[in-house]
Amino acid sequence: MATTQSAERTGRASRSRIIEIAFDHFAANGYRGGSMSKIAAEAGMSHPGLLYHFPNKETLLEAVLKARDEGDLESSELTPEALSEMEFDELLTAFEDVVRHNAGHRNLIQFSHVIAAEATGADHPAHDWIRGRMVLFRRLCVGSIERSVRAGTVRADVDAELVTAMLIAASEGLENQWLVDSSVDLVGGFACFANLLREYVAVPA
Repeated sequence: MATTQSAERTGRASRSRIIEIAFDHFAANGYRGGSMSKIAAEAGMSHPGLLYHFPNKETLLEAVLKARDEGDLESSELTPEALSEMEFDELLTAFEDVVRHNAGHRNLIQFSHVIAAEATGADHPAHDWIRGRMVLFRRLCVGSIERSVRAGTVRADVDAELVTAMLIAASEGLENQWLVDSSVDLVGGFACFANLLREYVAVPA
């Protein structure tokens, strides 16, 4: 029994190590340019050894995407349920916290942008993941704006879909600029835009 448990722990540790390495590898090279052989070598194992844990590149990417989602939840310390109940001002604050965290982990942003650029076609294994994240983001924003309208903290004539599109465009645009030029103030820029949105949707005094 002890031997079996030890083997299971070793296996979990190996899988975690592979996922960490693959994350950085895909962030730098994309899925299309990713090399299972290079990932195996960096993990200190043979190619067949890597295939024992992940039989192909697609299953490895799926594991990386799952780990990315779990990391997002851990870093924000918020559940999807909590986010779905926030009013717009609270949600903007939560997004500002996420941007601040991600700015300290460049590979998180680079991974998402590189994979998103590849995954526009439905045949890409990350297509559903990218689309799902976008749909979730839009649903959270639109829902929070509508909730705030009912609460009287956002103007009733605010177009929730348009404001959401603006928020996504500003967020992704700032990230793109920052990835190209690290002198761009990603955190400050997003905070500034969030405050402009707060002013735009505010109920007149």
